[in-house]
Amino acid sequence: MTPTPTTSIEIVAELAQGFEGNPGLARLLINAAAASGADAAKFQLVYADELATPDYKYYDLFKTLEMDDAIWSGLAADAVKAGIKLYLDVFGQRSLDLAARLGVTTVKLHGTDIANAGFLAQVAASSVPRVMLGAGGAHLTEVETALDLLRDKQVIVLLGFQSYPTPHEDNQIARVRALTERWKGSRGSVTLGFADHAPPEEGTRFALAGTAIGAGATLIEKHLTLGRNMKLEDHESALNPDEFEEFSHIVRNCASALGLTVTSDDFGMSEAEKGYRKMIRRHVVATRDLAVGTILLPEHLMLKRAGATDVITDLDLAYGKRLVRAVTKNAPVLSADLGNTQ
Repeated sequence: MTPTPTTSIEIVAELAQGFEGNPGLARLLINAAAASGADAAKFQLVYADELATPDYKYYDLFKTLEMDDAIWSGLAADAVKAGIKLYLDVFGQRSLDLAARLGVTTVKLHGTDIANAGFLAQVAASSVPRVMLGAGGAHLTEVETALDLLRDKQVIVLLGFQSYPTPHEDNQIARVRALTERWKGSRGSVTLGFADHAPPEEGTRFALAGTAIGAGATLIEKHLTLGRNMKLEDHESALNPDEFEEFSHIVRNCASALGLTVTSDDFGMSEAEKGYRKMIRRHVVATRDLAVGTILLPEHLMLKRAGATDVITDLDLAYGKRLVRAVTKNAPVLSADLGNTQ
């Protein structure tokens, strides 16, 4: 029997640049992510010179997001204390090296680096075992070339993109299923994830991730902020901590509802469903008076509720059997009434 989709789901609280270069805010965000049911808290590990040249309009903003290595080391310790994994977006050799020294098990590569072959080679050579590969805005050929370069890593191809927030119809979550089917058997270490940027005021802020799980996503990334009214960086698609807690609960229930199935006649149904099947089955009764010796045919039997015990609920168990006792019209046919097949 072969199980088909997995019930495990990983929830990543995307904290991005929401810490605004403030270690205190970063600690609060880690604790909020842990308390809200996320599996991992993820920041962008920003060094301005890895992202831009000094003449770029946001270079100074990127400089304000830089923090000392010792601060990042402290945040890694805070994550351990909070019982949550720390993931980091990396943008160059310096941030990648720090992530490795901190013992980070998963780094994310932004979609801007999907075709950055030099940096992809550096990531491939690093000690970090797992990579979230941002694929929003990427072409299939770019994704597959990146996967070739990262072939020795565990890779989660992360679909979805930020459009502050992203309109529903632009998500194209069907790509999750299409790529899962495309890579089945050929890229065994590759899984699919979805970066959820639903409008935070709409009900789809909880529902969109369920759609992605149904399509085959095993990781969901969702922005978390301390409070949208604070208007911290990257708050546009973010949930407040209480909303994120509800989101985590709903997403895990969706994954549980997707469940496991097997290639057997009963699909590997649960004990609860087996009980339901037993409860709803009607009983085999006679459509007419039947004499001893009657070979039971479909026209002799129908299904109705009956008050007897030891009833038969499966017509196939009665068809072709010889009656060893006369049965009157509308009476149940019992197991003891059946003899061998003619």
